[in-house]
Amino acid sequence: MVYQILIRLLSPLILLLIAIDSVKKKAGLAFFLQRLGLDYPQLPMVSKRIWFHCASVGEVKAAEPLIKALESHYHILVTTNTPTGQQLVQALFQDKVQHCYLPLDWPFAIRHFLTSCQPTDCWILETEIWPNLYRICAQQNIDLKIVNARLSHKTLNAPNWLKKSYQQSLQCVNQILARSQAEADRFIALGALPNQVQVLGNLKYAQAASVPSSVNPIQRDYVLLASSHEDEEVKIAELWNNLKRPELLVIVPRHPKRSETIQKQLNPMFSHLAVASKHQAVTGDTDLFLDDRLGKLMPLFEHAKLVIMGGSFVSKGGHNILEPAAYSKAIITGFDMSDFEEETALLLSHNALLQCQNYSDLDKHLQDLLANKNQRQKLGENAQKAVRIQSNILQTYLDKLLQSS
Repeated sequence: MVYQILIRLLSPLILLLIAIDSVKKKAGLAFFLQRLGLDYPQLPMVSKRIWFHCASVGEVKAAEPLIKALESHYHILVTTNTPTGQQLVQALFQDKVQHCYLPLDWPFAIRHFLTSCQPTDCWILETEIWPNLYRICAQQNIDLKIVNARLSHKTLNAPNWLKKSYQQSLQCVNQILARSQAEADRFIALGALPNQVQVLGNLKYAQAASVPSSVNPIQRDYVLLASSHEDEEVKIAELWNNLKRPELLVIVPRHPKRSETIQKQLNPMFSHLAVASKHQAVTGDTDLFLDDRLGKLMPLFEHAKLVIMGGSFVSKGGHNILEPAAYSKAIITGFDMSDFEEETALLLSHNALLQCQNYSDLDKHLQDLLANKNQRQKLGENAQKAVRIQSNILQTYLDKLLQSS
């Protein structure tokens, strides 16, 4: 009841925030209207439409193996909350799937979206719980499953009125397919029924088990800083400058919209900085390459000398280390891998990862690894072995998800 009152009382503020978000992110009119539950495209009539909801980039990447396995057999609809999520959907699937933005959790907006798009199945990736969305899907007999399910500690520590709303929402879910026993236990603690919850493992291993091979996009040895956040680029670039290494430093920020800010910060530090979005090529004189495009990380992972995973030297929870692991890369992370605890524990247990507590640790590990090819190779080999153990995870998910279809 409190949730329903608040979401109505706050509607004017939410509307303003959507408008600001639309302008700030240059998301266009479709983003603004669809977040309000309006202006959805006319979709073809089909007997089965599988709807994936992926909050943003990370969830789209997690869903990628499932979508690619199903896109030729079913009509696929993917919703995201963010323009960067939409851009990745377009980059990965082109016109093979339909994309829309998920409306805010107003009952009228949800009903209009469902009436327009007519999904038969709703597969929520990882962690999004929207009380009205869940309730209305159940009322309309839309099969609702949470895939690769995980819960944050923040959700478990929510106020009692919100946890009660979550508990009621979970009663509308047909299946919760958790990525670990710890996550399954969290869902049960939040109010899911034990017979709803099953541990299948981490779907992100599916992507790591079948990574594509690509031509080397950079004809020089390079160290890759992947999915970096604010402050990490400057701190690691300063550290890199002090090392005086012959290799190129390549930075791929998590949010490409920060590119101009990053350029302003790094330009005084580097004589020859090349930027991908400006079509500036890497030459023998280039000191640093800023690749500010979406969907370009996999070839860079494949050919990097070693990988520094961003989002972990600041309190952002880290990012997916399974992709560089699948390419047998030596990987260094920072202190905060809280969003990837299971993956971090797996690689650490296989001696396949170096985790730093601060930038001084990173300085030392970089010097050691760059000077020791055998150590880099051993870390990479261990990493690949660790993720290949989970190679059947995609089929496990497909069998379970399509069981009642």
